[in-house]
Amino acid sequence: MRSFGRFAVVDWSGAIGLRQKGIAIAICGQGGAAPTLVRPDHIWSRHDVLDWLRHEMPGDTLVGFDLSPGLPFVDAGAFFPGWAQSPIDARSLWALVDHLCAQDPNLAATGFVDHPEASRYFRRHGGRTGDRFGKGQGRFRMVEHRQRACNLAPYSCFNLVGAAQVGKSSLAAMRMLHRMGREIPIWPFDEVRETGPVIV
Repeated sequence: MRSFGRFAVVDWSGAIGLRQKGIAIAICGQGGAAPTLVRPDHIWSRHDVLDWLRHEMPGDTLVGFDLSPGLPFVDAGAFFPGWAQSPIDARSLWALVDHLCAQDPNLAATGFVDHPEASRYFRRHGGRTGDRFGKGQGRFRMVEHRQRACNLAPYSCFNLVGAAQVGKSSLAAMRMLHRMGREIPIWPFDEVRETGPVIV
């Protein structure tokens, strides 16, 4: 991996609504200085974050998000085993989520988790657990299996219930990543360029 001059993190949110008090961006340079908040008094929308990434983020920034850009795949050889529309890779997944949520404002993902087929794979509020959610806590990505081996307690991305879940925010982020296209490389899905920002 190449070196970067700046490092940013986006505290993301999957909550419903135009603006989210839970979204924040912090950035720092190399060295020991503490990160500073970008627009500390601003209440961000998800579209604001997309605009910042495209137009305001410094060009040599490595930026991370607290979400999952994908869903479990390796364990079953598919994101949605048994569903003919199951995408073949992460970018196809992002496109499907954005397509099925076309009527959802503010990059929300309600249309996806309420879709008759997609909903079968998720645990949702109100005791609604899809018949393809899996047993126990649901399916995990490889990184979550490694976390569990270290005595950590990750949530399945297919679990949309509870304060610690990241499923909703991840699905909302997939819409944003799809709309970004290939403007900014997204590791590990894209080749990292010799210059410019990278999202992880």
